[in-house]
Amino acid sequence: MVKVQKLPSGQLVITIPKRLAEYEGLEKGMEVDFKKHKGGFILEIKKK
Repeated sequence: MVKVQKLPSGQLVITIPKRLAEYEGLEKGMEVDFKKHKGGFILEIKKK
């Protein structure tokens, strides 16, 4: 399940399942882009 939380500073934080992050090689602090697609979004991982 994906969660969206709002910090006291007003910043939004999105939490994704750990297994999905491990599968995609995501690490804390990595940047991702969201692109609108039909009825949802596409998550694009920025590789450095």
